[in-house]
Amino acid sequence: MKSIFKILLLLIFLLSSNVFAKYNRIISLAPSATESLYELDIDKELVANTVYCSDGNFKKEKIGTVTEPNIEKIISLNPDLIIATKEGNYKTVIDKLIRLKLTVYVMEPYSNFEDICINFQQLADYLDKTDAAKEIINNVKNEISKLDDDAKNINKEKIFWEVGANPIFTVGKQSFVNEYNKFVNGINVFEDIDMRYPNISVESVIEKNPDIIMLVNMGDVSEQEIAKWNKYKNITAVKNNKIYLLEANDIFTPTPKRFLNGIKVLKNKLNNTAGD
Repeated sequence: MKSIFKILLLLIFLLSSNVFAKYNRIISLAPSATESLYELDIDKELVANTVYCSDGNFKKEKIGTVTEPNIEKIISLNPDLIIATKEGNYKTVIDKLIRLKLTVYVMEPYSNFEDICINFQQLADYLDKTDAAKEIINNVKNEISKLDDDAKNINKEKIFWEVGANPIFTVGKQSFVNEYNKFVNGINVFEDIDMRYPNISVESVIEKNPDIIMLVNMGDVSEQEIAKWNKYKNITAVKNNKIYLLEANDIFTPTPKRFLNGIKVLKNKLNNTAGD
């Protein structure tokens, strides 16, 4: 009887641990991949990620940046899976990891929210988390549909997105960030450019005369940009004090939950009467 009880305890332990996990030592090469693992509750299996990734409640080893990961350190950590993205990681880096006989899963680029959901589901399928991903996606879509209905009652405003300052880069038609606009009933002033992140001039922004300026705090975009744009008094966004500084993690992390969070952040910003 005691032996049967011990066997039952052992089975309970094994089922509650990650012994049966498909992968136990995962390295993420991009913030979106890291966030996807957290949303799928696979963060304990994540042993390392980039300096740009959020660690949540667990301190992870850092293997460098998205564009320049430390290959030697990656090898030393003995991963059984590396997750990369075509959106952020160089193909040369991915190819080198594959040549070193490491198992690499590569996530596809994102052009809209549907792409984000498809990529998230495919990664979940690969990690034997199919049902968890389906539930997350369904819940997020249901909540977003309610927010979308709310947006229909708001007057449309022209929005200029700045994601790079020197030189100026904005959001074009092919970026998933462009889709945020419809949930706040906005119009991206550069959505006619069939690129992800085109380089534009100050003069073109002045000509477009946006009602709102969204500055995404990443790289060289900081609070100093608010002062720079405030010099152009003829821009409607400047006249009405509608220049907003957004955190990159709130906007540029393409997972279902983070996209939903991005919509909420934008709505909160736009509900304020003054820019930050």
